[in-house]
Amino acid sequence: MADEISISISMSLQNGNLSENFGNSGSYDQTSAVSSGGVVKIGTSTETVSLGDVETAGYAAFRSLSTATAGTAYVAIGHYDGTNLHEFAQLQRGDAIGPVRLAPSITLGMIAYTATDYTSDIGVQYLVLGE
Repeated sequence: MADEISISISMSLQNGNLSENFGNSGSYDQTSAVSSGGVVKIGTSTETVSLGDVETAGYAAFRSLSTATAGTAYVAIGHYDGTNLHEFAQLQRGDAIGPVRLAPSITLGMIAYTATDYTSDIGVQYLVLGE
């Protein structure tokens, strides 16, 4: 088979005289029929996210399930090297990002940054497709 993955994105802006549109769509091959996903609860210590049977990461998407007051909490997503989280994205309440193509051998990590009075873990829904 071919073209097992379909991706479509769209983003637009209209602010006074400023108008921008960006969009793209395409179909992509998947060599191994595997994926990993679900909901993880992220706290204020770096946590790695299991990719299950996905040995070679491909495309991924993430959505914040946070109910925190806007501006009081967000989740950072990045590559975890065992010591440091090298952040490449932030998810605030209601944010979704993706699809993004991950480095094939990434160790995916997340950490929540919260205001001092916000003590709940933040839920993140994710989907990672095998390459």
